[in-house]
Amino acid sequence: MGTRLGLKLWSVVGILGVGGALTLAVRHHTAHGAEHATRSASAAAPQALSMWGDSARSYGIDFSTRVATSTGQLMTGFQLSGPLALSARHTANGVVVDAQFAGSLRSDTSAPGTDPDTAAQQLSAAAHRPFQLQFDEHGTLVFARGEPGTPPFIGRIWTALGEYLQLSSSPGGARWQARENDASGAYSAQYDDAGNGQISKRKLRYDSLVTQSLKSYEVVTSSARFELESDELKSVELSEDLRATFNEGAPLPGFEGVTKLRLSRRSDSAASVAPLVSAVPFDQLARQERDAAIDQQLMNKMTLAEALTEVQAFEQIGHDKAKNDAAGRAFSTLTALLRRDPSALAAVRQRLAKDGPLAGTLLAALRDASTPETQKLLSELAGPKSPLGDVSRLEAARSLSLVMTPTTDTVGTLEQLRTDPLVGVQATYGLGTALGRLGKSDPETATQIRQTLTTQLSGTSDAGSQAAVLTSFGNAGDPATLDVIRAYVVNPEPRVRAAAAQALRHIPGQDADALLVRLCADANEDVRYSALDAVGERTPSQVLIATVASLIVAESALRPRVKAVNIAARWYPSAPDLRPSLQLVASNDTNADLRNIAKVALERS
Repeated sequence: MGTRLGLKLWSVVGILGVGGALTLAVRHHTAHGAEHATRSASAAAPQALSMWGDSARSYGIDFSTRVATSTGQLMTGFQLSGPLALSARHTANGVVVDAQFAGSLRSDTSAPGTDPDTAAQQLSAAAHRPFQLQFDEHGTLVFARGEPGTPPFIGRIWTALGEYLQLSSSPGGARWQARENDASGAYSAQYDDAGNGQISKRKLRYDSLVTQSLKSYEVVTSSARFELESDELKSVELSEDLRATFNEGAPLPGFEGVTKLRLSRRSDSAASVAPLVSAVPFDQLARQERDAAIDQQLMNKMTLAEALTEVQAFEQIGHDKAKNDAAGRAFSTLTALLRRDPSALAAVRQRLAKDGPLAGTLLAALRDASTPETQKLLSELAGPKSPLGDVSRLEAARSLSLVMTPTTDTVGTLEQLRTDPLVGVQATYGLGTALGRLGKSDPETATQIRQTLTTQLSGTSDAGSQAAVLTSFGNAGDPATLDVIRAYVVNPEPRVRAAAAQALRHIPGQDADALLVRLCADANEDVRYSALDAVGERTPSQVLIATVASLIVAESALRPRVKAVNIAARWYPSAPDLRPSLQLVASNDTNADLRNIAKVALERS
């Protein structure tokens, strides 16, 4: 079995994440219990936060996973054993646990021709680098991160450890259930508190998975026991057996993964942990490993000169599929070269200095490369001393606004450019996008951006300026901005109310739904249209379904009615309550196109 397939399958059992599959930052725990109680942050705090204490402690850890095919063929695995120092720092949002391992690590599989003892020494040395786990106030893992250059293999192990150390506190009572997440997906867990600091946890079932290739994912056995002493973590003992089967056509029928973990406080409890000077989320390391392999494949097939020649066709894509495909490959190769080859960056810089017809494509390649170096060049090209003309300079600002992993320097550039007459609005939009992308990986910079935008919004009474910031909040989808946005839902200026609707489009929850429902009933047609446009980007809730059902028959203005009918047609397969309203549209609407859209939706179901 190939290494790539082995790694991908291992990610499904929660140890390895491939291609951004780790969903560490999106954690929604729903506690149930016998009374279906709702857990509040204050109720969650005692166990979830106090178990970490306030000082460094030394633990012994034994941690292993073995993954084999359904026919018994070993795929991969590891065994880890030795001292582990943990030091907790409580924050306003939870707890940060600094950690450092000092034991041995051995992999069950190694590259052909590699001496197992040498490989084990190299792995152990890599595992000795300090790492960090952050949990929110509910005990949910927010992220795991480590030093730049930490092997992704090591990062995936420590990420899995953080997932196994999630402890959901009781909303009341000795038994409760919680919905939790790991690298494989969302699962339901049952907790039992036996008293005297003894808490057991059992994974019941996976409710959703991050991969679509699995036919089933069965929890064969699952048992975890947390022992707390004076509310602080004393030990964890866990055993888990997961079995998966694949959809038809997969390279193998399935696999089984067995994990065992024991973590116990040592008698010499005092410990020291080397602080992280700089840190990178481990899921980024896995993505970087994958991206580097893909980039190398692209660069092996095309030189820089060939890519720059072929990519010119990207500006004139027509109906010739072969030419379009060749231009697309050239663009991907150019982006890879910009990430890996300094000479490619120099060549693109030189070409952009002339602001020729290829400028838009080259700027897009810099955007997609998204390295600190390409972002620095984009910052120069978007600034007031740029060699570009106004059209290309604005495009440079737009490209800078859309980089996937904005650096702190990029954020600083966007903040400075907010007052620029040409690119200021675009820079404001870019800050919102950066807020959305950094909210989990770099919460400190995200907080800075949020404060900057909030201050910018409160510091102006100009409707256009307010609308720009609110639209920027829409790019972020940041729940922490909801209370700020709420005040502008009732602003006297329709332009501002329309922007407030856009600001809500990616913010989850019933509160945002309720505000959008209010804006859907606004007296101004543009505001109603904007609110419906935002509703169309959300997951349908009962209140939104009811609102859309009403509007597709009651809305008098054509533009918002068209938007509402299209939303209803898209939602209908999973929202049958829309059927009566769609039937009315199909038979009675004055617009023939809308009647046809409704009929097709009803027939398709």
